[in-house]
Amino acid sequence: MSAGRPVSAGAQQTAHPGQNSDKPARDAPADMEDFALGFRLGLSDHRNEEYFRKYEAFLNWYLPWAWRSASGWIVAPRIDFTGAALKGGGTTGFLGSIGPSLAVRKVGWIVAIDFGISPAYLSEDRYGKEDLSGHLQFLTHGGFYLLPLRRLGVGYRFQHVSNADIQQPNPGLNIHSLELSYRF
Repeated sequence: MSAGRPVSAGAQQTAHPGQNSDKPARDAPADMEDFALGFRLGLSDHRNEEYFRKYEAFLNWYLPWAWRSASGWIVAPRIDFTGAALKGGGTTGFLGSIGPSLAVRKVGWIVAIDFGISPAYLSEDRYGKEDLSGHLQFLTHGGFYLLPLRRLGVGYRFQHVSNADIQQPNPGLNIHSLELSYRF
């Protein structure tokens, strides 16, 4: 991706005849949304002593700028807000996070990727035999999503929840999630 200039997330970068391609077209339709609202259903892998399920609602707020290359790649920063019920070992707790992410896609493609890291709050740190050691956790994620329709998104996300060795033990928790979202 060649270096692009930060531009408004709502302005599409297209070159019109006689226009410099480094400047966004003001009259072009927006190709990035301001928000995405959705739901994720997640299941843990088998690294822990307990099996976990996660039911998560999320709001992604796209910040008002993005970096765009001349070839049409967009890197858009955003802030992710999540709230989830985490169930495992006969216990249900709340897992919430707020933090930055980057979304990367090419104009006209229906596939995008995102990744980020967020501090998280875990209301329960013991789930049956599993001790996640502390209420302060960190949630890292990476995933992809498809935009089959203009505003509807479906995707996969891998999340790792860990206390970053602030306390011991630090078993961490890996969660594989499917998501459904609406962008506006």
